[in-house]
Amino acid sequence: MKVYVTSRFKGAENKREIEALCKAVKNARLKDFNFTRDIENYEKKFDDPKELWDRARDEIGSCDMLLVDVSDHPTGGRVVEAGIAYALRKPIVVVQKTGVIHKPVFDGIASKIISYQDYDDLTRQLKQYDIDRNFNVTDKTTLLVMFLLVGAVIAYGLAQISLLLAPIGAIAYWLVVRHFSATMRAFDRIVVYIPLALAWWAGYGLFNMIGTTAAIGWTVGYWLLALFILSKMKFSL
Repeated sequence: MKVYVTSRFKGAENKREIEALCKAVKNARLKDFNFTRDIENYEKKFDDPKELWDRARDEIGSCDMLLVDVSDHPTGGRVVEAGIAYALRKPIVVVQKTGVIHKPVFDGIASKIISYQDYDDLTRQLKQYDIDRNFNVTDKTTLLVMFLLVGAVIAYGLAQISLLLAPIGAIAYWLVVRHFSATMRAFDRIVVYIPLALAWWAGYGLFNMIGTTAAIGWTVGYWLLALFILSKMKFSL
């Protein structure tokens, strides 16, 4: 996805700032484009304002999305660029440094508003935005069903060896997939309880053979410990 990146330009003094913003976009695996950098080469190239805005409109039209940094409360060119993108029905991502309060005018046109602490944080949030944008409800449901089917096959195969191995295998499988896939982390709230419930059920069966008190003690202790560990691991519950 090609992103039209626009931010403050005051000459050479904030060239690094523009480059850093573009790099944050590029690190999110998006194609960055900046009019000041790529067309004007950080210099005044257009004497005719109409020619400038005609070219800007064409460039915005050739991009898939507009990203506008409003950390310094823009009132001029960026507002016009955002208006062009909105008229062309392009997604508009408004970004601002943490603590900045943007002008309400951007609320009505923004597809997403991101507050970022640093450029690494901005990259992380742009990656997630791109993931969310490219996966609709059907895609997510299909992905979740496929994940659960594979987990069920693994759990069933291990259960033929030992009932206790089934939940252990399911938990290990979930943790591995979750570690390597940011998309799957969005399913924590749904999926994480499935292997947890399997592990509890296997333990409950064993302790219930000892006695009801042991089974109840296992249940209380297990869920208190499980929720504590999940909280420490920052799982999205």
